[in-house]
Amino acid sequence: MNDDKNLTIHFNDGARMEVSFPTQIKNSTGALVEISKRILEADKLVIQSEQKVIIVPWSSVKYLEASAIPAAALPLGAIKGARIMESAVAGEKQENDNR
Repeated sequence: MNDDKNLTIHFNDGARMEVSFPTQIKNSTGALVEISKRILEADKLVIQSEQKVIIVPWSSVKYLEASAIPAAALPLGAIKGARIMESAVAGEKQENDNR
């Protein structure tokens, strides 16, 4: 079974980077909460691949899209169970097909 996670980083300049990676921490809600907190409090995101290390300063990130993140790993105050009804990004209109 493939339990890879996907992350799309949308940069301030309109560029984006798509990353796929295996689950980093398994079976520990406390560890998930702690690592999520550390990532969000850091001034950069560090991604290690087979061939290189990429350091992304948070100041260059507009927003992130991540898949398969357990609700327990989200910071206090996060909106959970939401459905994106409509989103306009970089002048493009995207609508939910389930409307």
